[in-house]
This record gives sequence, structure tokens and C-alpha cells, in this order.
Amino acid sequence: MSATAASPLSRGELAALAPAGRGLFSIEGMWCPSCAAATERIIARASGVTRARVSFATGSALVDWDPDRVDLPALLRAVERLGYAIGPPRAPEETVAGIDAEIHRLGLRLAVAVFFGMWVMVLAIMRYLEPVALGSTPVGHALSIVAMGLVTPVVGFSAAPFFVAGWRTLRAGIPGMDALVSIGVVGAALLSVAELARGGAHIYADTMVMLIVLLSIGRLVEMRTVRRAASAIGALEREVPERAFPVDADGAVDAAEVAVDTDIRVAAGARVPLDGVVVEGATRVDASLLTGESTPVGVARDEPVHAGTINLDAPVTVRVTAGVGDRRIDRILGRMVEMQGNRSEITRLADRLARLLVPGALALAALVAVGGAALGLGAEEALLRALSVVVIACPCALSIAVPVTFLSFAERAMGRGVLFRSPATMERAGQLRHLLIDKTGTLTRGEPTVIGLRLADGVDEAELRHLAALAEAGVDHPVARALQDPVLVPDSGIHRRREGRGVIMTLPGGEAVRVGSRRWLAEAAITVPEDPAEAQTAVNAATRIHLARDGQWLGSFALGDPLRPAAPETVQRLVREGFVLQMVTGDGPAPAGRVAAEVGLAAEAVHAGCSPEDKADRVLAAQAHQPTAFIGDGINDSVAMAAADVGVAIDGASHAATSSAGLVVARGGLPALANALGLARAARRRMLQNLGLAVVYNGSAIPLAVAGVIPPSAAALAMLASSLCVMANAARPA
Repeated sequence: MSATAASPLSRGELAALAPAGRGLFSIEGMWCPSCAAATERIIARASGVTRARVSFATGSALVDWDPDRVDLPALLRAVERLGYAIGPPRAPEETVAGIDAEIHRLGLRLAVAVFFGMWVMVLAIMRYLEPVALGSTPVGHALSIVAMGLVTPVVGFSAAPFFVAGWRTLRAGIPGMDALVSIGVVGAALLSVAELARGGAHIYADTMVMLIVLLSIGRLVEMRTVRRAASAIGALEREVPERAFPVDADGAVDAAEVAVDTDIRVAAGARVPLDGVVVEGATRVDASLLTGESTPVGVARDEPVHAGTINLDAPVTVRVTAGVGDRRIDRILGRMVEMQGNRSEITRLADRLARLLVPGALALAALVAVGGAALGLGAEEALLRALSVVVIACPCALSIAVPVTFLSFAERAMGRGVLFRSPATMERAGQLRHLLIDKTGTLTRGEPTVIGLRLADGVDEAELRHLAALAEAGVDHPVARALQDPVLVPDSGIHRRREGRGVIMTLPGGEAVRVGSRRWLAEAAITVPEDPAEAQTAVNAATRIHLARDGQWLGSFALGDPLRPAAPETVQRLVREGFVLQMVTGDGPAPAGRVAAEVGLAAEAVHAGCSPEDKADRVLAAQAHQPTAFIGDGINDSVAMAAADVGVAIDGASHAATSSAGLVVARGGLPALANALGLARAARRRMLQNLGLAVVYNGSAIPLAVAGVIPPSAAALAMLASSLCVMANAARPA
């Protein structure tokens, strides 16, 4: 029922953890959110523990404790007594593989339940249609025996995980649907066996089948949605290379084996594997992984570089200052794990209602059994009424109220280019009031483009563009892509040499063409005429790239990041609909302020220069007041997305950002997002209607079961009818 057990923590590992006050553990054996809730309850009860967050999606527990009072070995034993294996953190791919394996097993169990349950239902329908002919007769008795034989694989194989999870949640003191369904199935099975033993034919095989199949369907939907959180951390981790090239080694080695103060080589076009400082060479790096800003950043000797950034121009030598585990990207990954742990699926409204219903139904069933026998109903009748209470109270309609609504509305959203990854995401999206939005790639296109040219006298625009495209041909970084001509094939007869702030191209005729910054051209004794517009670079946020041929300045390009289509209109629409919008960006104050003014955001709604950790902290601060979403597109937005109630990835987002997001806009940009939020509000209203229908059903039917009006078999049919009503309501047009 679980993946390979985690390796137990050794005494040395426990001793190292004890004074730390915090630990991240992997937990094997959890197969549902109720398992995570039970584990969290057990850990939180342990002496010295101040806070515990268990995530089913990531298969992990993040625990804070008082080092002076905690007994870590006792804490681990308590979790293991609950039936789970606890060990060191696992790699993200191992977590995803475990979830995939559980989805496969659950699918197999559901297939077995449906196959055998189909024949059980056929026999049940025959008995309902001919109650006299197939009642307590030899034929009816024989058919009932066949039905119990067919239901055995459903109970023994398909329902096995429910029994285990139900027992564990009962032990933890938070019984949920697993516990109630398990009690209902066991009770129906015992009564059916007793009936057959005395020669009767009134069994409850159909009741058992419906309970197991309905809960299995809801659990399978749930399992498929939680896989996203587990894969998000792996997506970010894959952005950092695993190999490094030490100067004193012949080739590549594992980055984890490189010690601090080791000099490593980073080739042009390669990602930096470890944090360090440049000790030889100069280049530009794409730091969008950490800052979100697509404009390259120049780095020279004694300046820092971080793992995950891309060396764009020239090879450099870097002295390592932080190894694997201590890099800035590792701290970001740690924050992602923490944020995922804070987002327990148990917070869903349906689960909260189920937790209230389960203990009440069990208590009432026990009271009916004991009280009925005391009042002279007879042991059999009292048990039948108690079983009817359990079956009628089984929150199957409650358990599918949210998933079926999600499936109905998610299909409509996909037709509009929007993906909601889970019912919980859709529910929370319908509650949103506070939107934190990134700038680069979200409000803007995210790629520098030419927004203006300046030409020397006698220079043709086509000639200037052609020379720039030739010089930047074959180079893959944002500035080069802005100047390239996609139909131009690089000429092998042209020699190019990239330097930290530009490129030198030698044409076949010997002419030297330089493309780069004003300062770089000035260092080569090339005079660039002054331009008042260029003096406003900090104001208009344009990057100026100059071009010279044989020492003569020919012109310049102004590169900017234009707004996405309809960005101002969409921002104003969201404000009119009552949303509070703030820009949270890694860019500097000047470009952030310019974009904010263009889309109509006030200056006080702009937070510039934010690191990935700062963005997550902004999200947490906003969540203290209102449900909050973070809308972004970059890897650097992943932590904030994980922390938010709803993480939103806009079209064109990086793989890591898309993996972290619960809501993905595949096409349509910001207008599609605004429409999706409206659809989520309608879906949430429908979810509440379905939950209300389920609660009304339980509340009205339970008294009838207590009175003996509804036997267990009829209770199962009524339960099915209520589930069908919920499905029909979910399918209604919005």
C-alpha cells in the first residue's frame, strides 16, 4: 500500500537534529490526506513539539521543537506505531514516483471493485424486482451466496486501504470518511454473513459495493490532483546542474563533492552549479531564476554569482563560497517544502464537514443499537437500524460534492485556455480578494524587444538591423534574441568574439563591427553622440545597445519590455470587481514604477527589488488579512506561488513556475485569468450548493433510519440517489 519504506534515522542523525529546533522528515505509508492529518496530530502531541506540518502531496513532515524538551526518538516511535515509516527527506522524484505508484494501485482496486460490483448489482436488482420469488427461498439463498462471493474481492482487496486508514485515523482521534465507510462495510458484511448462516437471503452486498466504489472514485480524483505539489520542487531542482568542472580536475565531478574555496570553470552558455565569486574573467549572466528580471547582469572579478544563473557571454572561473545544501537555490527549495507543508488538503470544506458528521453518526449508531435492544426491538432489528444510520450517514455525496463540481467546471475552464489543478485550488480561487502580481513576463511580455532606433546620418535602418542580426546570430540570450533575424542563417565565414559587455564581429572584408553598451564602445575609443533620450534610461527603463563599424558609430537600439495585450484594461477590471492588486517584483523601482503607472496601479501598491524569499513573505503577510493569489511566470516566483492560497502561472511561464501553480493560464493572458476567477466564484457557489444538498440529505434521512423506516439496502439506494443529485447539480450550466 506504500512505496519502499524510508530508511530509519540513525542515532547520529538524531543527535545532529536535536539541537537544531527544526527537522524535515519523509513519511512513507500515507495514501490519503486523512493519513497526513493523523500523522500531524500524533506529531503535534509529542512532548516538546511546537509546530508540525505534514503534507500528503510531498510525503513529508516539517517539525519545529523546543531542543530542551523534545524527545526525538520517542516522537519517531509514535509515528511508527501509527503504521508509517519515517526517515530523512527524499528526493522529489522519489515522492512523485511513490504517488504515481499509489495512483496505479488505486486504479487497479477501483477496476476490481467496478468489475465484481457490476455483477453484484445485477443480482441485487433481480432480488429487488422479485422480492417474493427470490426472498428467503433456496434460489434466493443461492444467489445471495454468489453475491457475497463476488463482493469478497471488493471488500478484501479494493477496500483494504480504507480499513487501514480508518483504523489509523480512529487511533489518532480524527476519524474521517475512511473510518465511517469501513464501519459501514464491516457492519454490512457481518449482518450479511449472519443472514446467510441462518438460511436467509437479505444481504447487503450492494451496500458494500456502492460505499467502496464511490469513495474510491473520490480518492482517485484527489490523488491525481496532489501530484502537482510533489512535482513542483523537482522542477525547480532540475534547473540547477548536478555537475561542476573544478580547475584542478580533468573533467566534470558531482557538484555535491565540490568543497568551499574550490575554483571551478563555468563555460559560456552554461548554468552556474554552485554559489561563488568570480576570480577570473568577466561576463553577463541571466539571473532570472532568482530575480525574474530578463535583462542580463554584468559580473566581473570579485563579484558574486549564484547557482542556477546562466553564463551568457564568456567563460569565467568561480571560487565556490557555498556547496550543495547551502546555496541560495537550496534555501529557496527549503522554503518551497515548508510552504507546501502549510497547504494541507484537509482544509477543504468537505473534509471539515465530514469530520463533524463522522463522530456524530458513530455515536448515534451506537445509541440506536444499545437503546433499541433495551427498548425491546430485538438484537437483530437494533443492529439493522444502527447499520442503516451508518450507511445513510456515510458522506459519499459529501465526498464527491467538491470533486464532481470541480470536474464539471474544470472542463469548462480548459475550453477557455485555463487549467485548475485541483478542487481545493478552484474553491480557494473563488474566495480570492487579494492578488499579488509579478511584473516581468506577467504584466509585461517578459522578453526585451526593439522599441526604438536612433540612426547616424546617412545610415539606413535596414542596414543597421542587418548588421546587428549578423553579430548576434546563433546566440541564445534575451538581448541577442531581440536583435536577431529569425530567417537569417549564421555565416560561417564571419568571425565573432563575445566579451562581457558586447560582441565583436569581423566581416569577410576585414571590417570590424562592435555591438554593445555605450561605455564598452567608449573604451574602444569610439565616440557615441549624446542623446537626451538616452539620459532618461532610468526613467523609461529602456536598455540602449549601440553599433559601430570600423570605429564609426552607426546607431543604437532601445530595448524594452512592452506590456502584455489588454494588461491595463484587465487590471482596472479586477479593481472594479473588488480585488486588491499589488505588484511584487524583483526589478528595480524605476522599471517597476513605469509599468505600474501604465497599468494604473498606485505607487504604494508597488514592491520592487524583491527576492524569491521576499515575495513569499509578502504573500504570507497578505494572507493574514484576505485569501491571496500570487501571479507570476518565472522560476523565482515558485516559492511565492507555493505559499499563496492560489499560485497562478501565466501563459509562457517556466516549467518550474507552472509546476508550482495551482491555476495555469495556457492561453489568453490576463483577460483569461480574470474570466477564470469569475468561473471559480461560480464553481464555489455550486460546491456550497452540493455540500448543502448532501448535508440536508443526511439530516433528513438519519431520523428515518433511526425509526426503522429505511433498511440498510434502501439506505444504500438513497445514498446513491443523493450522489446522483449532486452530480446533476454540478453539471448544470454556470
